[in-house]
Amino acid sequence: MIRLFLLIAIVLGVLYLVRWFLTTPAETVAANIRKSLWLLLGLGLIFLAITGKLNIIFAFIGSAVPLIARHLPNVLRVMGIAKSIKSARTDKQNINQPPSKVMSQQKALSILGLQEGASKKDIIQAHKRLMQKLHPDKGGSEDLATQINHAKDTLLKEHEH
Repeated sequence: MIRLFLLIAIVLGVLYLVRWFLTTPAETVAANIRKSLWLLLGLGLIFLAITGKLNIIFAFIGSAVPLIARHLPNVLRVMGIAKSIKSARTDKQNINQPPSKVMSQQKALSILGLQEGASKKDIIQAHKRLMQKLHPDKGGSEDLATQINHAKDTLLKEHEH
């Protein structure tokens, strides 16, 4: 009889959670799931420590991880490290972004292997043919793919005018 009540309680709980999951905004769901996982981690560590499966010191350290994760940005800000981390990220992003250069029409034609006066259809076909051979997913270089895309864009802009 008690098993039947437990089964009914579990089914009702699952139905409630599914309904809540479907009607709640995604940000709220994500935040609540994150909090629940941290709580379960902490409770699991405490349970393991109580049952003797885990040293109590490790349980307290593990339980402190959510607090450390929550307050780490404030500690870094006080220490002045956060600014250097942010500046390093922006420097890295700027390095990864290719400098925007204006490509001449002649260079774009030579990259795509076309002659002066190529039609829009010829430009698109040449771009497609080269990208099928030189795409980074097929073992080609990202720089070449970027140049090919830039050449196509340059020629199509010139073609529109």
